[in-house]
Amino acid sequence: MQPVDPADLALPRVSSRSLPLVENTSILTPTSGFLKTGYTHTINVYQGCTFAGSLCGIFCYAQHNRWITKGRAWGYYGAKRHIRDAYRHDYDQIKRPKRGVPKPLKIYMSSSTDPYLPQEKNLRLTWSILDEMRERPPDVLVVQSHHTLIERDIDPIAEVAARCELWVSLTVETDMDPVPGFPPHASPPACRLDTLSKFRARGILTQATLSPLLPLANPDAFAHRLDKACDRVVVDHYLIGDGSPNGWRTRRTTFAEQLDEAGFGAWNKLAKLWEIRDLLVEVLGEKRVLVGCDGFNAVGLKH
Repeated sequence: MQPVDPADLALPRVSSRSLPLVENTSILTPTSGFLKTGYTHTINVYQGCTFAGSLCGIFCYAQHNRWITKGRAWGYYGAKRHIRDAYRHDYDQIKRPKRGVPKPLKIYMSSSTDPYLPQEKNLRLTWSILDEMRERPPDVLVVQSHHTLIERDIDPIAEVAARCELWVSLTVETDMDPVPGFPPHASPPACRLDTLSKFRARGILTQATLSPLLPLANPDAFAHRLDKACDRVVVDHYLIGDGSPNGWRTRRTTFAEQLDEAGFGAWNKLAKLWEIRDLLVEVLGEKRVLVGCDGFNAVGLKH
């Protein structure tokens, strides 16, 4: 018996007062900007982010997207409805067109909202998309998260990975928990590395993103943990990776100031990026260490 799909059944019955609902007819959004060279589309099954109050919420790049925030404070705005139907429709237009030839479909999930928010534990919207992808797999899929809840979906992810190039990508910005002077993490960095190891043991491609790079207590030990946990690392710095010249978006937040106040001012400099990159190369090897935008977009090489 197939499990009841919350994306189609339970969600529409929930009061909008307790759970904001977002009407939509499409779930695949054409890429632009930072992700355009590697991906054709993004998927976001939620709007806004529950992790806005955690450490990653301080420097989150999505908070600067006025099309998402619409003047609201950065936070959780709602869950999208009818995402199964939307994915089937969008997919068939791209990969099963009535006219013309199929087009590439390389998906980054997600670009502005983590696919494994706390709401996902019950709503299972990301699970629903993965379930659809068993029959309608993209050419490339990167599942990007800050949370270990992704472990719940290791079986459907493994099934989709058997049908396309799939990367499980977890942000692991630091080895510190907590980082002095900052809010708590969305999930403990050490646990994220354990999660990556579990996916890698299943033969699924794994990627750790040090994005943006945060202060490290023990860089050498961290590098060796990454070596065991993932197939590759993408290291990034807000000065080159927040989608604005010289990191002006991040500088609009309190992030850089908080680093200075906590005694980590050196990590506001690009020199730290290259220092850590060189250390990672020594431990993991040059081919397994990527940098910035080019690193994030290094997918689909077999398609």
